[in-house]
Amino acid sequence: MKKILFWSVSSLLILLVLVQCKPNTEKTETVKTIESVVEELNSHQITVKEVLNANAYTYLLVTEAEKEYWIAVPKTEVTVGKSYNYQGGMEMKNFESKDLKRTFDSVLFVEGLIDPNATAVSEPSSTPVKVVSSTALSKGITLAKGGISLFDLFSTRDQLEGKTVILTGKVVKFMPQIMKKNWVHLQDGSSFNGFNDITITTLEKLKVDDIVSLKGTVVLNKDLGSGYKYDVLVEDAVLVK
Repeated sequence: MKKILFWSVSSLLILLVLVQCKPNTEKTETVKTIESVVEELNSHQITVKEVLNANAYTYLLVTEAEKEYWIAVPKTEVTVGKSYNYQGGMEMKNFESKDLKRTFDSVLFVEGLIDPNATAVSEPSSTPVKVVSSTALSKGITLAKGGISLFDLFSTRDQLEGKTVILTGKVVKFMPQIMKKNWVHLQDGSSFNGFNDITITTLEKLKVDDIVSLKGTVVLNKDLGSGYKYDVLVEDAVLVK
């Protein structure tokens, strides 16, 4: 697979300065912010050529402009020949899929696909969404001994950095064997300023809808590259019985 070229932030700054300094003899153009340029560079439109379904992932051979490469998304229905959009992604080289008994030279893991032709179910509301906090736990979830809720985690995250915590909740997403770890999204019903989902890395094998207690270390501002950044991440978690 050909290497995908990324602009550095410094290059973007130079570009924006040059655009802003153009003489007014030319037609005026709207100057984009750095954030909007970066978002566009991380956005991709691809066409699906081949689909391989495994237990947890759907592997897709796709084309983008003149490039052809493999991506993987959480298992979903995808149509060959159809175009989709995605953003970001985490590249894994020499990745072995045990389900498919195949090793990919390179595969880009992305969180999901966007169908640009999907019909909206309803018109977006013009009323601003109120960001709320809640200490209430979902039905069926009881904190483990010594455990804390996601409200506690997010509201006191600065004090918890580097410390070990125990979290109990429902597995809402499970992505196995990425960077030799399993990635879990856990929710317990509580939230702080709209944050109600925590990403956890573990070697434990879990399933979506499992209610589990996990013990791991709190890490702040984790940047894995390729657009994957975590304000709060719990690493190397183990099951608590």
